[in-house]
Amino acid sequence: MANKVTAYLALGSNIDDRLAFLVKAETMLRTHPEIELLKTSKIYETEPWPRNELPNNHPHEEEGQKWFLNQVVEIKTPLSPQKLADVIAIIEQKIGRIKREHWGAREIDIDILLYGGQIIDTPDLHIPHRHMQDRQFVLVPLVEIAPELKDPLTGRKFSKILEEVKKEDNHKVTPFL
Repeated sequence: MANKVTAYLALGSNIDDRLAFLVKAETMLRTHPEIELLKTSKIYETEPWPRNELPNNHPHEEEGQKWFLNQVVEIKTPLSPQKLADVIAIIEQKIGRIKREHWGAREIDIDILLYGGQIIDTPDLHIPHRHMQDRQFVLVPLVEIAPELKDPLTGRKFSKILEEVKKEDNHKVTPFL
């Protein structure tokens, strides 16, 4: 069996029973034979991505999306980054995710934030996740479970990055559970 790599995943939901979707995703990750779930953050309720970050006339602005529930989990897996992404896509599909517009509402969204210290930039996979350094709803739960973790791109602690983001962004992230 291949060596296991530590990875961090972000989970989010803002349709219907948001908590049930997160619990189902966490359960499916926990019971997958090639994924060992090590840590889970608290669940946070977060407002949808700030409107000024969305394209003009984006449906999000008109629909007034429901707030998200977000969580970060730490896993160990022998799966390659692409195989892990494939497993995640299957889990999302089994939970009932329907592909809608980009940045739109979703039953479940699972993103690979970090995979070991690897930097991957392909058309289908970006690790570290492209926008994680700008998003409190990712950084708050990530720093909760891994306060010493460093960004493989810059070598900076995510806790320091979070401090800076909080100064610039009033995006609300509050504990839910």
